[in-house]
Amino acid sequence: MASPFPPPQDPKPPTGRTRHPFFMHAMVRRQQVAVQATLAEASTFAGAPLLRDPGARLLTTGIGTSFHAALAVAAAARAAAPGRFVEARPAFDLLDSPESVTADYAVAFSESAETFVTVRALELLRERKVPTLLITAAPKGEGREVASSTFETKYSREDSWTHTVSYAAGVAAGWALVRAAPDPVADATVVGAIGDTLDLEPKVMEAVEAIGDRDRFVVVGSGSAEATAREAALKIREATGRFATAVGVEELLHGILPSVNGKTAVLAVSGTAFERRRALEGLTASRHLEAFPWLIDTSGAPTVEQGLALPPVPPSIAPVVQGIPFQWLAYWIAVSDGRNPDIMGLDDPKVLAARRSFGI
Repeated sequence: MASPFPPPQDPKPPTGRTRHPFFMHAMVRRQQVAVQATLAEASTFAGAPLLRDPGARLLTTGIGTSFHAALAVAAAARAAAPGRFVEARPAFDLLDSPESVTADYAVAFSESAETFVTVRALELLRERKVPTLLITAAPKGEGREVASSTFETKYSREDSWTHTVSYAAGVAAGWALVRAAPDPVADATVVGAIGDTLDLEPKVMEAVEAIGDRDRFVVVGSGSAEATAREAALKIREATGRFATAVGVEELLHGILPSVNGKTAVLAVSGTAFERRRALEGLTASRHLEAFPWLIDTSGAPTVEQGLALPPVPPSIAPVVQGIPFQWLAYWIAVSDGRNPDIMGLDDPKVLAARRSFGI
């Protein structure tokens, strides 16, 4: 029986940047242009009615950063049509339990259109006669051949292996396609908020200095902020090599605190006033344990005592704004540590040997 997974691969990370600005910096900066162009393209996409049907069961899927985009878009679809059946599942889980696939339409995310497990999941959905849309930054790839249709995001091909712009453009595309109708005013608000948040890079650099050598990160986010928390923890791991995990705010309060100490940074994110209130209680508790507390908020708080109050945006599109400070944080921690944030630690022989042992 043939293996369901690809053979081991010799990774070829990005080359050509050995100091700041690395590729990741340019990718983060490109997000405003990419989201603006992607939203314009989505406003004319012919397949949008299929995604907006409140009676159609919707499945979103992907792997890694692409799955976090799937989580964010699933939340946006629920907000657009309360009561609609919407499910976000990793592509691996679909392959592991194919009989559990229940959907009338599916949206898959893959920056490259080549992610092996995601392509196999698209094949599974095709076999089960579920129409699929692939949201990708790639102009070609096996996934485009397997999916029923494709939406290509704009200006979002990644030069760094620590993906940022493709995530923002993918979330923006999904949000635009599942909402009730095009909304130019909302689009302009989001694009402006991205620009304002990108300009907070110096403020994030101050947080990096305060974090210092803390090497454990707990990223806290629930509800509308869950996708951001998970993606933020991944960016920190990929770019910095420091340990990071994502937890819900109640999980922080119910069992994480015993592992928090002066070597920990507790980074919270909130997209509603309800989320913000509970996150602040978690951060107050973490201060008693000498952890570094930091809050990123898009709910409309006028100020945040230790963190950043970002321009308010609807929770259903907040991930594209909330993610930026965490991307800057991961980038500048990596630079301060003398790391290349583009290559996921592959200049370490042990990491390289580990990565060569499998395929993706």
